[in-house]
Amino acid sequence: MELKRGFYFTFDSIIAGGITLVFIILISSFYIKEQSSIHLNYLSQDIIRLLGTVTVSEIDNNYIKSLINDGTILNLDNTILEQVGEFWADNDMVSASKTASNVTENWISNNTGFGIWMDNEIIYKRDIPIKKYLVSSKKMISGIRKGGTSSSPTRNKPPSLWGPAIAEVRAWE
Repeated sequence: MELKRGFYFTFDSIIAGGITLVFIILISSFYIKEQSSIHLNYLSQDIIRLLGTVTVSEIDNNYIKSLINDGTILNLDNTILEQVGEFWADNDMVSASKTASNVTENWISNNTGFGIWMDNEIIYKRDIPIKKYLVSSKKMISGIRKGGTSSSPTRNKPPSLWGPAIAEVRAWE
């Protein structure tokens, strides 16, 4: 009789433990948090800050160097963002897009969507569908058009300026 009682209590506790374990696993699956969008926020802010501070002469990029060597880029003190904005202001969308893509492609992982806009006009966009989050950072920029000089404007002809324009970097998953 004692052996039967011990068997039933042991078997009963194993079943109760199994039910409790299954219940905990099922309940915990409802409380798993999704990855937040904080890293995308940092990414968009960092990229726009970086593009807005690194000058054309400071970056080690073969495409940018080729544009400098062939005379397309004249002002080596332009930041990357100002240079993209200058191409945009001159309606040279191909150079603006290639500059943006060549500079940023190695900095951002392939599974993250990314794009640059100027006054809500798309400059460059990586074609990854938006699944969860979309974050953007903006910066106001302006500059001198190609061929214009700020150091020695002629008497009757001031330098040709463009802007202000809103540069926007969007990142998404």
